[in-house]
Amino acid sequence: MIRALALSNLAALCVLVGTARAAHPLLTEDTGTQGRGNSQLELTLDAFRDRLAGVNVRGAQSAAVYSYGIADPADLQLGLPYLRVDENEDGGRRTLTNGINDLSLDVKWRFFERGALSLGVKSGITLPTGNEKKFLGAGRVTWGALLIGSYEPGPLAVHAHVGYRDFRNELGLKTSLWQGSVAATWEVVEQVKLVANLSRDTNPVPGFSTPLDYLIVGAIWTPVKNVDLDIGYRYGASNPALDRGLLAGVTLRW
Repeated sequence: MIRALALSNLAALCVLVGTARAAHPLLTEDTGTQGRGNSQLELTLDAFRDRLAGVNVRGAQSAAVYSYGIADPADLQLGLPYLRVDENEDGGRRTLTNGINDLSLDVKWRFFERGALSLGVKSGITLPTGNEKKFLGAGRVTWGALLIGSYEPGPLAVHAHVGYRDFRNELGLKTSLWQGSVAATWEVVEQVKLVANLSRDTNPVPGFSTPLDYLIVGAIWTPVKNVDLDIGYRYGASNPALDRGLLAGVTLRW
């Protein structure tokens, strides 16, 4: 029972961490799009440790997210994560669950631009491709939407979003979830950006109101045109959030 509770909570936490599909390693979405006919592929890894319901766990969630520019200000995005969670007890390790998570399908539209300021929306669904009996997915179709703002006057830029997710699920978790997130990026030299992110999510566990707060710091390096490499560290700033995570990714554009 304890392990089942821990895994159901962890499944929801991983869904919330990955829902925004922002420029890795950030959680905050921005208004940038690929442009008509252009593509982007993000390959990411989130290795984490935590203690849930008395169980020491460590794991990794990898993901592939493909974006295609259906118009200059609009992208279609398809994402598929894969999760592995191990239990660490008495000096040994045992796999608790592993497999694909729920597939996401989103559309992002930048509807306003004036100078350095732009606004956009992003909405989409997740499909129950993950096995809910193994705590790898919600077991039902979910939907959500974000309202996004970006201000990019120069090397220093600020991005923010507020979002809602209708998280219908077979895990016994809350079905109405909110998220707010803000990020800053600083282009210290032409090919390197330092990034920082603060976010807050609804706690998905029924009967608990303490939100999930995260702080992320990291960097994005562009060694050649259309290729980004990133690394980051995520800290759970509230008790129910995942304790800590190491983030890494590569982004390819063509």
